Amino acid sequence: MEIKYIIDTLFALFAMTLIIFMVPGFAMLEAGLVRTKNVTAVLTVNVMIYAVASLAFMLIGYSLAFGSWDNDGMSKWAAFLFQMAFVGKTINIMSGGVSERARIIPLIFFTVIMAAIIYPLVVNVTWGANFLAGTALDISSMHDLAGCTVIHSTGAWALLAAILIIGPRRRRYGKDGKVRVIPASNIPLVVLGALLLWIGWFGFNGGSVGSISSKENADLVALTIMNTNTAGLAGAVIVALMMYLKYKKFDITMILNGALGGLVSVTAGADIFDMYAPIYIGAIGGVIVVYGVALFDKLKLDDP
Repeated sequence: MEIKYIIDTLFALFAMTLIIFMVPGFAMLEAGLVRTKNVTAVLTVNVMIYAVASLAFMLIGYSLAFGSWDNDGMSKWAAFLFQMAFVGKTINIMSGGVSERARIIPLIFFTVIMAAIIYPLVVNVTWGANFLAGTALDISSMHDLAGCTVIHSTGAWALLAAILIIGPRRRRYGKDGKVRVIPASNIPLVVLGALLLWIGWFGFNGGSVGSISSKENADLVALTIMNTNTAGLAGAVIVALMMYLKYKKFDITMILNGALGGLVSVTAGADIFDMYAPIYIGAIGGVIVVYGVALFDKLKLDDP
């Protein structure tokens, strides 16, 4: 029992470390996509989100989400650190989408509210203490391994609200509605950031299995990570094919977005799919990215 406890504690800490690599991942991705004059502001926002969100979740959010710090399967500190690594990602989804036009101080205030109240309440009714248990609104039976809904959907709805309130960047759209391309300032940073996110996803999904101390759980963790990687590969490949067939050239930023779309798509069920299903799931995620970008531009929703 003690060995199992130690192994699962170390596993949670290792997964948490991989997830923390997503902090520089988001920072590099966003810094590479924005104009040079805004790089420092973007990096500052990402560091502050990690720091402020982690503290707010530690002081308020974790107890609101789970009701108690007790954990029988591993160190309660390791369990907390693993969950803490998640919280900033929800806010990063929103902050990256309003790059170059959102002020740092309001973003910090939003981070506190999101990490201390909004995100913990979503966790509470899905993974946590569940104050809706026994009511018609109880959704705790929903299978969401690593937060396809809890994290990515919550962050995306927050982003949509922010985009509608703040509006697009200056000169992003012409008076005739035409899209004006704002080129990325540093493609190598974009690639580095996306690949760091990809690596972090292995801790994100694999760590969410919760245990690796038995043969069955070890196999499940390995399958989960393989499915995660497969979906990212499929998303990248399908977008590359779509770009080449339409434009006769490859677009690295769209290919990387396709990979990220595939990774998001498989996050809910990476532990329950067979080894082939993520190919279709990741490809569908990549296709959604391509048409989603076009739809956003048509609606003048500016997400760098």
